[in-house]
Amino acid sequence: MSYQIPCSPVVTETEEKKSRFICWLGPVTDKAAFLRELGSIRARYPDASHHCTALVIGNPANPEVMQADDDGEPGGSAGRPMLELLLKQEVGNVGAIVTRYFGGTKLGVGGLMRAYRGAVGAALQLAELKQYVALLPLRIACDFSGESRLRFLVTQQGGECGSADYGTRVELNVVLPEDRWPMLQLQLHAEGFELLD
Repeated sequence: MSYQIPCSPVVTETEEKKSRFICWLGPVTDKAAFLRELGSIRARYPDASHHCTALVIGNPANPEVMQADDDGEPGGSAGRPMLELLLKQEVGNVGAIVTRYFGGTKLGVGGLMRAYRGAVGAALQLAELKQYVALLPLRIACDFSGESRLRFLVTQQGGECGSADYGTRVELNVVLPEDRWPMLQLQLHAEGFELLD
């Protein structure tokens, strides 16, 4: 399954019954970086009531890391609805941090769920998203006369050729979109190129 990832961080602000919800949403590929961002936001808004979070690393259909935190809001009223929206929208490698300034009116669990989900929704609408394409690293060997043909086949399938080692033959490092591997594999086999471990 393909999924989307954010290109760069965005910050939006929404309001619900005088409570302010400031949402930071951005690309995240490791939990430590996300926690550093959370620390930075806590320092930027030290007087805020809550800093609720949702994190999805990897494919949202089967994430490597998936977590949500209510940061003192009633259980399940903040982090979970934020996380559910990211998963429903099929966005991966993403973190969301919603900072709340209490406006004096209690929203109730349902109101909080709508407000936190809405804050992340506003950020998703503003964010530039792109399709994530998993890249497969390969090393392929050929004789010298086949190098230009091999480079052509890789490029034709949307791959990129990297460094090459020249010894008794050419060993070429390649990165290829995963979904293009079956076709390239057929071509390599048909033309006698060797895939190395």
